[in-house]
Amino acid sequence: MAATSNDVANEALQLTGDNAPTVGGQNPTWDGSTAGIALSKLYSAVVATVARQWGWDLARNTVALASTGNTPTNPAYTQEYSYPSNGIEVWQLMPPALSDPNNPLPVNWNVANTLVSGTQTKVIQCNLAGALAVYNNNPNESTWDALFREAVVRLLSSELSMALYGRPDSAEAYLQSGAAFESIGETRPD
Repeated sequence: MAATSNDVANEALQLTGDNAPTVGGQNPTWDGSTAGIALSKLYSAVVATVARQWGWDLARNTVALASTGNTPTNPAYTQEYSYPSNGIEVWQLMPPALSDPNNPLPVNWNVANTLVSGTQTKVIQCNLAGALAVYNNNPNESTWDALFREAVVRLLSSELSMALYGRPDSAEAYLQSGAAFESIGETRPD
């Protein structure tokens, strides 16, 4: 059976201690309990933090970027694209076709913000027409590996401990154990 955000949240709640009652709902629509309200503020941010910290392979996706129609504010670049709406972090850009797939040339680019149709927007600037982005697209819980899930549960438990019980000692203990699981991810084979 595939894991859900509810499974992850309730596992984190159990680690907070005090026989915490389970929560209902899924991210982002948790129940109205105190834990549900805390999860509505914490869950997505914790997942994004863990996902970004080590560039987990399970989150790798490729998407064609959409042009903003703007001239880049940085004169070193000729193209400007909207940052992927579900992107946690863009890892690299590549052309739509590789001349040598076994030896792709790196693409220089940067992330900036600018006005797009009057709204401040996160953008990618580069010199590549038709650019593709390889990025972390924040996959759902059913695709997580065990180590990623454990890192999310531990960090979420730490955040919930502070939010629900204001226990600095519990929060510190779970932060340390969460950091240990995250550091294991550094040594994972590719």
